[in-house]
Amino acid sequence: MADVVPSTDTQIYEEFLRLFTRDQLRVVAFIRALIHDHTAASDVFQETCLELWRSFPSFRRDAEFAPWALGIARNQVLKHWRSHDRDRHIFSETLLTELAGEAINLADELEPRQTALNECVQQLAPRQQELIQQFYGANQPAKRIAESWNRTVHTVYKSLKVLRRSLLECVEQKLAEEA
Repeated sequence: MADVVPSTDTQIYEEFLRLFTRDQLRVVAFIRALIHDHTAASDVFQETCLELWRSFPSFRRDAEFAPWALGIARNQVLKHWRSHDRDRHIFSETLLTELAGEAINLADELEPRQTALNECVQQLAPRQQELIQQFYGANQPAKRIAESWNRTVHTVYKSLKVLRRSLLECVEQKLAEEA
């Protein structure tokens, strides 16, 4: 029989999940802005998630979650960079700290864009959403999509170009409406 989690643990878990899921995209965007290798960024994100959960008991409930989470993400990025100090492309800690600060600002600016993009994607036809998901979400190559849809690679790329233009116009319109 499974252990029953005490209600206080359940409440803490639910509070963490509510706060984390709200700001998760900001954390991912922040990490990816500073670590361009997709695999390394995913690893740092996983480490950040673990550290957020481990540190959550020390989170002040009267503080904002996002800055706290981004601070932990920043520390994880710095830890990643330090562990790769043999790489000749690694910069000074002062520069890395500045870059991290800029990435936090960018993450704040990107949140409304991401929300608008999500809304715009939801307005697409199901087949268009599937194309976007396969190409960008599942990282499937255009050749594989073309083969499975019995289309040419050129047709897939042309469809993606039209969709990107349409999504850009939709996002810009939504942002203009909010301004």
